[in-house]
Amino acid sequence: MSNVNDHIAQVTEQNIENLLCTEEDRRRKTPRIYRMVSAITRNCGTVGFLVGNAMFFAAWIAVNELITEFDPFPYTLLLLGVSLEAIFLSILILISQNLDAEESERRHHLDLQMNLLTEREITALMRLVVNMAERSGLDAELTKEARSFAHETDPAAVLSQIVKAERRHRHLGS
Repeated sequence: MSNVNDHIAQVTEQNIENLLCTEEDRRRKTPRIYRMVSAITRNCGTVGFLVGNAMFFAAWIAVNELITEFDPFPYTLLLLGVSLEAIFLSILILISQNLDAEESERRHHLDLQMNLLTEREITALMRLVVNMAERSGLDAELTKEARSFAHETDPAAVLSQIVKAERRHRHLGS
């Protein structure tokens, strides 16, 4: 049993579907090489990959010690392979992290734009509420807080306030 009313559930479902379709469309337009990098890093970051590597290394050592010495201790060929694997995996992971960072930045911008839009909408509603309260003769003291919020907020000024507070906090913590 859901506590969300049907209209909110419908709007939320539509919003989620729109975002998923947009992300899916963006993924389809992503160059194939980047999709391959993402697939490789997704598969390499699993327990199965860890177990597979461990089994491969154990088999390599076992074959060299028990059957035939094609790569005698200290297993130079194995070390070369492991080093190359580490180099390529590191590069693939860095590429994948860059892709994830770009996606995160897009979502951050979406959140910021939605928040700025919401702030403007609420400000317009506050102005309307204050106007209605004044027309209906409500005591000004009752609308004092609403009036104080009935103006647009300057995001740059808020950011400046945050930066100053962070500096003050770091200075006091030092």
